[in-house]
Amino acid sequence: MSRERIIWAIALLVVAGVGFFGGQRVGITMGQQERAQASQQFFANRGGGQGGQGGQGGGFAGRGVNGTVSAINGNTVTITVRDGSTTSVQLAPDGKVRKQVDGQLTDIHTGDRITAIGAQSGDVFQATTIQVGGFGGPGAAGAPGTTPAQP
Repeated sequence: MSRERIIWAIALLVVAGVGFFGGQRVGITMGQQERAQASQQFFANRGGGQGGQGGQGGGFAGRGVNGTVSAINGNTVTITVRDGSTTSVQLAPDGKVRKQVDGQLTDIHTGDRITAIGAQSGDVFQATTIQVGGFGGPGAAGAPGTTPAQP
């Protein structure tokens, strides 16, 4: 009788082990699938794909625009984007201008390259942040959904 109990105990341990490792593999596979799906949804919501979708020329699918400053008038900065078109960028009242450290609108000059992050509002792009200089953040050349910076 003790031999029979040993066999049942071993069989139970084998079944439990197979169930544990099988469940672990299923969990890993499901986690990878959910991560891939979340990544796709994230980039789709950020306007992933080609630049200019959902915004004026050179737009970041309604999220950003970058180009070279061609004029400054008060709190509105006009930029020329890669395709040669221009767009007006206006900093939101609670928006920020960044230039390695926080800056001011007065830090932006004609000829500067900027990246504006925000949303299109009629004929004006309402920026919540303006990055002065290189295109290292969202809207950077090569980032999903962006228009590459001018050479």
